[in-house]
Amino acid sequence: MPITNKTTIMKFKILILSLLVAFTIPVFGQDADMSLIPYRQGDKWGFAGTDRVIVIKPEYEEVGFFYAGYAVAKKGGKYGYINKKGKVVIPFKFFNAKQFRYGYFPKGKDDKIETADDLETNERVVLFAGASLRADGYEICINEKGATMPKCPAIPENSAPDVNKKTTVTVVSNYSTIQKSDLFDKIISDYKMPGAEDSYYIATRGDKYGVFNKTFEVIVPFEYSKIEKIDLGVMPYIMVEKDGLKGIMFGNGSLYMAIENTRLDNVKATDGNNYLIFTKDGKTGIKNTRYQVVVEPLYSDIVYDANGGFVLTMNSNFKGFYFLNGNIVEAKYADVNAVKGGEYVMIETQTGKKGYLNNNMVEFFEE
Repeated sequence: MPITNKTTIMKFKILILSLLVAFTIPVFGQDADMSLIPYRQGDKWGFAGTDRVIVIKPEYEEVGFFYAGYAVAKKGGKYGYINKKGKVVIPFKFFNAKQFRYGYFPKGKDDKIETADDLETNERVVLFAGASLRADGYEICINEKGATMPKCPAIPENSAPDVNKKTTVTVVSNYSTIQKSDLFDKIISDYKMPGAEDSYYIATRGDKYGVFNKTFEVIVPFEYSKIEKIDLGVMPYIMVEKDGLKGIMFGNGSLYMAIENTRLDNVKATDGNNYLIFTKDGKTGIKNTRYQVVVEPLYSDIVYDANGGFVLTMNSNFKGFYFLNGNIVEAKYADVNAVKGGEYVMIETQTGKKGYLNNNMVEFFEE
């Protein structure tokens, strides 16, 4: 039966339009466009494709990655915005400028209904960037034409940057059926071995930690200053500490990693794998969960970058980087920071010049 009612036809058109919009516009996508990489030639910046072929001529004092089709660029000491064709779309007039991103305003009564979603939401999505027209850093918000907005939009919670914050969940178990005895004073936590019915209990006696099973057989002697469960995979593992040194045991008490490390940090990386940063005899390295050394213990410090990969620091304070694909950037830079996604890092040379490097060791800069 043909659709003849005008209201029905309008709703049908709105539905089709909203479906097209939903499949073509990542409304709250805030990630950088990695198809063009900032490229430095000497002291000038432009952009190259991932194949290192220059797409936008290096003629700027500074550039940032593209977001929503716009990139911050600096020329003549001030910032503006260019598009992916290298055209200046917002003049160089800002003392400071940030990337474009999506936010929202509460919908007003005069806002047009253009999609089916508009019938059901009280929010209007807008593209905006923070910028400063004053040297004192006072910031305004601008739209994609460079015009000042009356006020800044709200930012969706799910678009907030991940600062690698830790979420701690405390689970309180009921150990009332296991009474305090001469064996232990307090049960801290418990775990089970895969395929076994036995429970294992991490407990304290005095100021020492140990582990016993449900038949009160001591699995790990009460001689450690600390024992805690760690997540390294399907099998349960425990990290133990004694006389200031740390190691790892399987849940059944057998040794997995010798108790000889002054530092032992378990890191869950963006590739889904666990890595162990360890320090022994004053030198720091990285092992994977197969007990293989993936970064030799040569460094004074190693820190996991939330964007993916590890910053390696030598005693000289020169920095390098371990990419999760196994490639290692030599520690010869003043600073190294991963770009979101972990496929690129931004390096800073000892002379203060910056550049980008990918995880295949391709340099997006030339002197």
